[in-house]
Amino acid sequence: MENVMESVSEHPLELAAENDIVLGLLHGYRFSVCEGPEAARQALDIRRRVYVEGVGYDVPVPDAYDAHSWFLLAEDEMSGRPVGSMRLTPRFAGPFELESYFTLPRALRSPKAVEINRFAILPGYRKGKTFLPSVSLGLFKLALRFLQSMEARTLVIASKPERIWTYEWLCFRRAGLTAQYGCLDRTEHELLWLDMRRLVEVFAGHPFGAFFASIDDREVVLPRRLPPLGLGVDLDAEPFRLRESA
Repeated sequence: MENVMESVSEHPLELAAENDIVLGLLHGYRFSVCEGPEAARQALDIRRRVYVEGVGYDVPVPDAYDAHSWFLLAEDEMSGRPVGSMRLTPRFAGPFELESYFTLPRALRSPKAVEINRFAILPGYRKGKTFLPSVSLGLFKLALRFLQSMEARTLVIASKPERIWTYEWLCFRRAGLTAQYGCLDRTEHELLWLDMRRLVEVFAGHPFGAFFASIDDREVVLPRRLPPLGLGVDLDAEPFRLRESA
């Protein structure tokens, strides 16, 4: 999975937690699960701008997996501008995208497993007002809270090698499997997973443990009802792609 989360060294993260900077980390943003077609289209537009127009991947937006996924959206609260998004695909609705490249271990094949991918954050928002990547951390916190509310069992991700340390810092565990990710220029990715049933225990002693597992931020908004999958997705429409010569 192409991850546009800005890298942050572990030392300043630990220092930030000790100084309680995390308490105002998400100020100025709003993080929500898309509950209507327009919000979902905004999330897809962010992905298109980052993956296609920015990085140059030749991928359709939307794609077939969007039809059975939820979308998360980050907004600049003052301007209302959408600035980041990600996708969550529950396995009860069909196979994961990463299953096109990996054979999932039996323990990760649960209908209560969810794939997280397609992090997309506009360049000007990849670092927060401090040195911390507020939008990235807010989207990830929303994902955890949302999946906790629906009693998900496992969160699964495919990561590029240079981003693995980021997900290990977020308490993901390596599954010991690698594959070339065909839809993203055949770059090597590694499979990682997070036990959603033991989040409090998993994050115990973590410098951001309270932020992820117990602090309720007003900026993180959970839906009152489980939104439909595939909101705003029209697979009959011609998806936006870059020309192969681009």
